[in-house]
Amino acid sequence: MSERAATLVSGYLLALVALVLMLLIIPAASAAGRRLKPGWRAWVWPVIFAGMTIASLCATTAVAQNIVDRNAFIWKLDNFLNGATFTFLALQTLYRAVPETMARRFAPLIWAVYLVFMIGVLMVPSFLPVLIYDAVCAVLVFLVHSTLYARDRDRAADALPIMIGTGFILVAALIASFVFTVNLGPLNFNQLLPFNLLVVVGLVFFFKGASASYGVKYDMQRSRERTTSP
Repeated sequence: MSERAATLVSGYLLALVALVLMLLIIPAASAAGRRLKPGWRAWVWPVIFAGMTIASLCATTAVAQNIVDRNAFIWKLDNFLNGATFTFLALQTLYRAVPETMARRFAPLIWAVYLVFMIGVLMVPSFLPVLIYDAVCAVLVFLVHSTLYARDRDRAADALPIMIGTGFILVAALIASFVFTVNLGPLNFNQLLPFNLLVVVGLVFFFKGASASYGVKYDMQRSRERTTSP
């Protein structure tokens, strides 16, 4: 298999896995949206998987069409979607970790950082801003969920799989930051093959964490309601 073929196959595999996981999480998000307040937060995970699906399709299509100019629209769209996906992941983590009033104060800051990221993408014709932004968001998600898991693992069933998924994505981002080519006889590939495969594994763990998170959030909501009720 050629280097280009390996990149295309793994890229479309990543898009397919993200799409399947999005379709699988939608019923759980729909059910949770009727129980959680506000209900829109139940749909953050489907948005995350949808963003990964479209971003992977954009990147793989660009490779398939031999579009190497990073200023091309399809690459910019891929960068924006990657950043938006990790922004929603950071927001999901924020509302999971801190009280409601505090989360509302810090949420605009996350969007402000994403705006700075978008400006950087427009100014720098490189994948480097995406790698840096995604890595920073992933580190934040990992640190927060590891703290929640260490504090009370019985009430953090979602934390461990999200931590593991984030770890895979951090490793993938690190690998993608190096440009290399490997020749194993019938198989030739560059840094994008391990990047795509590691992100696939990370998304599977994210799905497990997302599925568990709805029950965790509902338990937290019920606990708050019992505390505030007369």
